[in-house]
Amino acid sequence: MSLLFGRKENEVIDLFHKHLRKVKMAVDTTSTLIQISVGEREKVVKKVRELETEADSIRRDAETMMYSGAFLAQSRGDMLGLIEAVDRVANKAEFVSDLLYLQSLVIPEVLKEKYKKEFDFSIKTYDALQKAAETLFDDTEKVKEYVLKVEKWENTGDGVERDLVQSVFQLDIDLAWKTQLRELAFQIGDIADRSEDASDRIEIILLKTNA
Repeated sequence: MSLLFGRKENEVIDLFHKHLRKVKMAVDTTSTLIQISVGEREKVVKKVRELETEADSIRRDAETMMYSGAFLAQSRGDMLGLIEAVDRVANKAEFVSDLLYLQSLVIPEVLKEKYKKEFDFSIKTYDALQKAAETLFDDTEKVKEYVLKVEKWENTGDGVERDLVQSVFQLDIDLAWKTQLRELAFQIGDIADRSEDASDRIEIILLKTNA
């Protein structure tokens, strides 16, 4: 399968891949906040914000090029929707970093590994999405394999999230803290959810291309 039609399209694909890598960096950087102390977070959160801003800039460049005529009209909207869906993963990573930083949210030591495990599955989900997106223009069968992995890791992460929330409410801490910790679990899980949303758009592109 190939969706490429010329120089402009290749330039958009290069930007798209660059954007995918930048979003990956934002997600990975955010994940490190789980293990460090409240006092160490400021520098990391600043880096996450910079990465999200850079991802936004790349997205806008790609969109501008598409609006100027890259890709045929019938596929342009799908590509615009895909890159915007991927960008929402970076937005969510930034939201999680701000959630931890602005609230000075302390993660109980007994739960740190559970939060790390949940975040690991969100990372696995995004990694599968990234591979699906990077092979979208080359190998249909590989794309399908990676899309299935996105679904697998997102579903597994849902189970980890439920276990984590249950563990939160078993702790002998005040309700407000429990509520904050539950919200953190939900938002980390939403990174995987948004990755799956983007993967769904890839499936739509495949269906239209093979129709």
